[in-house]
Amino acid sequence: MNPLPAFKETREDIGPIQARSGLVSAALPRNILVLQLARLGDLVQTWPLLSRLRRAYPGARLTLLTDHRLLPLQAAGPEMDEVIGFDFLQLGSLAAANWPGAYQLLAGFHRDLQTRQFDLIFNLNFSRLSLLLTHLLGAQAKGYLPALGGREFSREPWLAWIYSLVHARRFNRFHLTDVFRHLAPESGMAPAMGRAGAGLKEEPVIALQLATRHERRTWPLEHFTRLAEYLARQLSARVLLLGTKAERSLGEKLRAALPPTLRERVVNLQGQTGLEELVGQLKQTHLVVSGDTGTLHLAAALGVPTVSLFLGPALCFETGPYGPGHYVLQAEPPCHPCTEAASPCPQEGPICLEMLPPEPVGRFISGLLEQGAAPRDLSLPAGSRIYRSELDGFGVFYQYLGADPPRFLDIVGEAYRQAGTWLAEAGKEGNVGANLVFAQRPGRTQGSPLQGKYPIDGEGVVNPSPQSSPPTSSRPKEHLPDEVLERLELALAALNRGWQVPRKMPEVAAALRPLLAFHAEMQRQRKESLFAGVKSVFNAHLVSWLKTTR
Repeated sequence: MNPLPAFKETREDIGPIQARSGLVSAALPRNILVLQLARLGDLVQTWPLLSRLRRAYPGARLTLLTDHRLLPLQAAGPEMDEVIGFDFLQLGSLAAANWPGAYQLLAGFHRDLQTRQFDLIFNLNFSRLSLLLTHLLGAQAKGYLPALGGREFSREPWLAWIYSLVHARRFNRFHLTDVFRHLAPESGMAPAMGRAGAGLKEEPVIALQLATRHERRTWPLEHFTRLAEYLARQLSARVLLLGTKAERSLGEKLRAALPPTLRERVVNLQGQTGLEELVGQLKQTHLVVSGDTGTLHLAAALGVPTVSLFLGPALCFETGPYGPGHYVLQAEPPCHPCTEAASPCPQEGPICLEMLPPEPVGRFISGLLEQGAAPRDLSLPAGSRIYRSELDGFGVFYQYLGADPPRFLDIVGEAYRQAGTWLAEAGKEGNVGANLVFAQRPGRTQGSPLQGKYPIDGEGVVNPSPQSSPPTSSRPKEHLPDEVLERLELALAALNRGWQVPRKMPEVAAALRPLLAFHAEMQRQRKESLFAGVKSVFNAHLVSWLKTTR
């Protein structure tokens, strides 16, 4: 029997588990290990956590463990005391063909790590390998925690909250970077990063990343071709094509489809830039256009302005460009967001691929470069939305730039963000119940066209005190459509009174699934007080919309 089937990602759920969480000791950690075994983009999105750890524990030794192929990239990231690279592909190959050899390789690697005597580990990966290493090293841990002898996962409340949102991803408003960041204690604001491209020559230099890791996330090559022609013809831009050696044929097809007079303005760099060269090339561009890729996240981390094209499974709230002032064109058909596996796409293909036409994208980029702002008269197909990234006291959020009133989806999504913001602070060791006051029972909704249709039980509502209230990303309260008000009232009634949600309103039932999943997890962990807090903040946010809308 192969004892190392452990290198696959896993998603199974488990029952009650006792696991050691970190930061329970009053002593500050002296030797910290951060496990980030995933892709380029995940590593870049770990950098703010590394910076936060450096500020929080200035006297500690900070070590990063990552894939050895990504070692050159870390030179552009936060300064570390040590960066350890490991060949995870080799380990996976050995596990499939020669598991005794894989065992010996992993055992030797573990012994080497053990000599460093880590006293705190941040496990950022939901993988069997990172779980096994965390368990074997035996230090206190944060993130995904080993349980049952390292055979199963346990999640501390913050990650349990984030994981509950997989039950209805449409309502998720937590960026992966902030998920990582809030595993560490706050220690002041990070220094602002300057914008790359300042002082460059007048000729616009625009980089296009043509491929993503999955076809459902990828803007069609024909669209990229028409965009490249628009940028070269209308803006006299120099266009750089970025990607790997395996993707080089895409760039050659794009160039071949261009008029000869424009072809020389498009340079195919696919497969010709290592990670260090890619960093240098990105710093010399005015703008990067990409799907949800590691190149996009690297550009944003370097301060390069970006326009991202999010399709299919890609959700900007989860993995959009991090930092202020980036733009996302997001396709949001009724099936959004789908998965990379089975999906209900029609036979003619994913409908979202045609929801971001190249001509409006070109005009959008032209407006940004020539006027410094998104054009107000841009017309996109129904279901497509434009967002701009902003920062508040919690992290990044994406501001919708359209004039439509907030949807039920938007309001509930922000309710989850508000409740999660409270949890990120209250869920820390010894801090449950801090900075809370109990509000008066609000009674029935006032001013709603559906007043009293779904009575709201406000007993026991817990609201953050003014000093702990997170900044909000919502616009001032405004008139909401009757259908949105009805769904808000029904959601509150179902949550607090046990009312059943009519089948004609499946979105309301979906909106409550993450909260109910978190409740079940907190019951297993015997931390019902945390659920009571997040439920109360969640309730208060929905009630505030009902009470103040005109």
